[in-house]
Amino acid sequence: MESHDSLDPRSSLWDLVAVQLRNLRLKHGWTCQQVGDVAKASRSHVSNWEAGRRRPAQANLAPLDEAWDTADLLTNLAEHAKDGLDRPRVGAFLKYEHSALSIKNYSSDVVFGLFQTEDYARALFKRGGVVDDIDDAVRERMDRQQRLYAPDPPRLWVVLAQPVLWWQVGGIEVMRGQLDHLLRVSELDHVSLRVLPVSAGWPGVSGSLFFITTRNREVAYLESGRMGRLVERLPDIRELSVSYERIGASALPEDQSRKLLEHMQGLMR
Repeated sequence: MESHDSLDPRSSLWDLVAVQLRNLRLKHGWTCQQVGDVAKASRSHVSNWEAGRRRPAQANLAPLDEAWDTADLLTNLAEHAKDGLDRPRVGAFLKYEHSALSIKNYSSDVVFGLFQTEDYARALFKRGGVVDDIDDAVRERMDRQQRLYAPDPPRLWVVLAQPVLWWQVGGIEVMRGQLDHLLRVSELDHVSLRVLPVSAGWPGVSGSLFFITTRNREVAYLESGRMGRLVERLPDIRELSVSYERIGASALPEDQSRKLLEHMQGLMR
């Protein structure tokens, strides 16, 4: 499966930018290198733009609009996409999360959202600069976590990359509280929490990878930085699940993961 096949320009403006960029390149018979030469970017950057893995800046797109005589199509689309931040897609993901029977997650850079403490989440939002109202964003995240303690909670399988435990998000006090919370959460009967050690090597997935199962369907969600992509096609979900299973095969067992969390906790005393 080509990366651009999973793009959905009907629900994401950034996907529409990627699709239009590729279509225009092919229409004019250009290579990725030729596009990069005009856009002042590398060939790999152009390939990532078209696959939706990275987002071009308007400064990259403006010379392409001029070269292809598109009446500022690409730069205007990028401007609207920048303002939108893919909110419709995030909203769809949250609806699936709310009705989930089970959730599988791998996180390579930050603690899984449903396991974050209030202080950790606040520090993330402050550093990220992607929300207008930090208090409201933190409150929403804490509200989402209430399902973990409901009478019928979803079953959770979570793998955290070891560097997640090292990042000093909010400082040592915040991280100490976050590690304490992870140890408490790991004791819940419906939670499996494991750590992927750095000795396992880079697993080939950056950001976060989710699989959500509801009564009616299964979806996947990829999140990296400010970008999120909802994946609903079964062949694509199956392909992503292979990556998740490989990560799980290299992760520490639950008991060893707890010992590592306790060790990290002790280093912060």
